[in-house]
Amino acid sequence: MIGWRLWALLAATVALGAAVWRINSLEKNLAVTRAENAEFVSALNVAGASFAAAMRETEQTWAARLEKEAHDGQTRINTALADAAAAHAAAGSMRAAADRYRAAATAAANSCPAASGQTTTDAIHLYADLFAESDARAGDLARAADLAHAAGLTCERAYDALRESPPP
Repeated sequence: MIGWRLWALLAATVALGAAVWRINSLEKNLAVTRAENAEFVSALNVAGASFAAAMRETEQTWAARLEKEAHDGQTRINTALADAAAAHAAAGSMRAAADRYRAAATAAANSCPAASGQTTTDAIHLYADLFAESDARAGDLARAADLAHAAGLTCERAYDALRESPPP
């Protein structure tokens, strides 16, 4: 009777030894997996930091280029506004000359008989009015076109500045 108990004890010891061996094997595999995972996470952190630094540099480059283009664009707009003001001043002197001519023509027409001078005076007034209105409208359109051109050129140059250095 003692024999079978001895065999049972021996079988239980072997089973326990196999279980311990299996647990040790799994713990070693777990340690290796954790080490590999730690290496991967470390490499991922380094790559992420490198990518973030590259993106930050690209963003700063883009911001500097956009700032430069915005400044240049504002300079172009200021130049266009100054040109428009100069053209308006020149047109003002032309309008003043037309008004002086109108006044002179009116004065000369008043010295003539009324029937022959009336048509001439009306034509001169009409010409002066049309000139003043068309000149004012042309100035407005030129100013709007200059501003639109400057804004469009600024937008195009900003876009080109960003296309020169795509993100990494």
